[in-house]
Amino acid sequence: MDGIHDTGGMTGYGPVPYQKDEPFFHYEWEGRTLSILTWMHLKGISWWDKSRFFRESMGNENYVNEIRNSYYTHWLSAAERILVADKIITEEERKHRVQEILEGRYTDRKPSRKFDPAQIEKAIERLHEPHSLALPGAEPSFSLGDKIKVKSMNPLGHTRCPKYVRNKIGEIVTYHGCQIYPESSSAGLGDDPRPLYTVAFSAQELWGDDGNGKDVVCVDLWEPYLISA
Repeated sequence: MDGIHDTGGMTGYGPVPYQKDEPFFHYEWEGRTLSILTWMHLKGISWWDKSRFFRESMGNENYVNEIRNSYYTHWLSAAERILVADKIITEEERKHRVQEILEGRYTDRKPSRKFDPAQIEKAIERLHEPHSLALPGAEPSFSLGDKIKVKSMNPLGHTRCPKYVRNKIGEIVTYHGCQIYPESSSAGLGDDPRPLYTVAFSAQELWGDDGNGKDVVCVDLWEPYLISA
């Protein structure tokens, strides 16, 4: 979908702040949020494309307001709404817990069972285990050096095709094999592997005469986004 999250190629947002020796988490709840979403991924309740769709659908005003506080507010919002959408908790339960926190009445619940530390270590190892993202799928329709044009599109669901490259002409510079197609994955329709390419665009193709003639921008794009130029 098109929304405030897709700001690639745009100006006016100011410099990216840099904090020397920045901690992994600024607040304890940020680490907990990462743990919750990681657990949901390991359990198959969520996955990257699904959680991205829920973050993108939180509404432009909420997206902007919450990112001013912490990046992890987006993750927490997605986790809450996924758990409700999948009927793991009810909306009433979610609201009750939020109200407890707002009123200062919340206390940590005693876990219903203890986890074996060995299981936790095994789960962490799984997350960091190197593996190829390529999957069996269709033969690619494009070859290295081919000129392509990105389709003009306005998707209602999740997409990894940024607005600033749509309707622009580029060149295939790398082929990555077939990989999980975000549009299908985010909608819960399975991996649906499609050919994935790195496409190079000249800065002037993207931004006209204001683009630096020496600059090139490379973007990873799935084949359904592309047509022959």
